[in-house]
Amino acid sequence: ITVVVELLPNSMSFRFITTITVASEAEIPDDFSGRVRVTRNDVLESIIWVSRGEPEDPGPRIPAYTRYRPNGEVKQERHYRIGRLHDPARGQPAVRGFYEGGSRRYEEHFRYGRRHDYRSKPAITKWRKDGTVRVEWHYYEGLRVEVIAPVPA
Repeated sequence: ITVVVELLPNSMSFRFITTITVASEAEIPDDFSGRVRVTRNDVLESIIWVSRGEPEDPGPRIPAYTRYRPNGEVKQERHYRIGRLHDPARGQPAVRGFYEGGSRRYEEHFRYGRRHDYRSKPAITKWRKDGTVRVEWHYYEGLRVEVIAPVPA
């Protein structure tokens, strides 16, 4: 484990961030708070923000977990609140996956650790590489539900 303390700008001041670099997530200390960089063979695999050992978004637009491809592109982002997957803001999904090149692959909405539709948006949407929707699944409090469309008058 490599430990570094960094001084990062924070609005009109600065804050200290403890960053550790590990080879696997199993090496993260149970009560650690700060940023974790997971690397294998000197290639960044993921960045995880934790608070007392639990994943936690460090800010409103920064995911607690970001996984990278070997070329440095983002593969997946996950937002957590109190250690549970949770949509970071209204209408924004807790989990987003990307194809190589950056186009959307899938999005998942969560509410306090359970898949849950956001208004009329399905909890899970998956896209093909050409951008068309492949599947949409609806969930209510973690249970998959079928949505019945109203019959036109």
